[in-house]
Amino acid sequence: MCASENEVVAFRPYFTPMRRLDAFEQLMPVRFRQSGLTVSRARRGRPDLGSTLPNARRDFWLASLTLIGADSYNAWCDDRHVRAAAKPPGGLMIVDQRQAWIADIRQPIDSLHVFVPLASLHELTDEAHAPRIETLVCPIEAPQLDEVMLHLTRAILPALSRPHEASPLFVDYILRAMLVHLAQTYGGVSLTLDVPRGGLMRWQERRAKDMLLGNLQGNLSLSDLAAACGLSVRHFSRAFKATTGEPPHRWLLRQRVEYAKGRLASTNDTLGAIALACGFSDQSHLSRVFRAFTGTTPGDWRRHRRG
Repeated sequence: MCASENEVVAFRPYFTPMRRLDAFEQLMPVRFRQSGLTVSRARRGRPDLGSTLPNARRDFWLASLTLIGADSYNAWCDDRHVRAAAKPPGGLMIVDQRQAWIADIRQPIDSLHVFVPLASLHELTDEAHAPRIETLVCPIEAPQLDEVMLHLTRAILPALSRPHEASPLFVDYILRAMLVHLAQTYGGVSLTLDVPRGGLMRWQERRAKDMLLGNLQGNLSLSDLAAACGLSVRHFSRAFKATTGEPPHRWLLRQRVEYAKGRLASTNDTLGAIALACGFSDQSHLSRVFRAFTGTTPGDWRRHRRG
């Protein structure tokens, strides 16, 4: 669980009552040392949402990416009128939550919202020994088509729609990638980091893998793994992939599938029981991941194995 300030923006729409939306999906914040990122998706297929609620003033930025495009609309920043420009699908704008915003939304919406605390930006730049970022610039008067954010958003949408299946390691990985992209593209810093060509040392690789295999549910954060290896998160993530060929969440998912294969071959346990034993939320979750890695279902794999 993250800081209480983050909990205020998580778990409910920040700009309108829940009843006025068709759907509102969210994920637990990604943990940093002092703060966390919160991600949500808001959808409404009907027009005329009307005036939004003013946000509480906090040291946050709201990065809002539209998935269906948006017409221009009227907004007010601390009672000053602003005309928000139209956005294509994949259009991004960033709003400073230290100011109070109200918008008059007349068209249907389908948007991903990422709350970025100032403290998270500071932690990122401090880790990379880069100048601190005090603002992110992508104003609503001049939104940007951001293909990178759109790609990362599409990657995380299944986790938003099925949060019980979402791996914290995967969510952590995607949101940290979003944070780095936002900092570099709209914060004006270069976050370079030299990583040894050899990746992790043997003891670091062994410790990280032991931790991952000891928690098949993936309820570890990248910070947990990096700290155990005595590395920064960015250093650890790059070194782990250099060593194994995969990011930690993908490597763990593959191990869970291999563990499931062993249970399928050596026991008569039900698919549901095997799913839970291997860290999946249920049988359907196991089946989707198993098919993605092997091209077949767990039941078919077991029948073929046993002849």
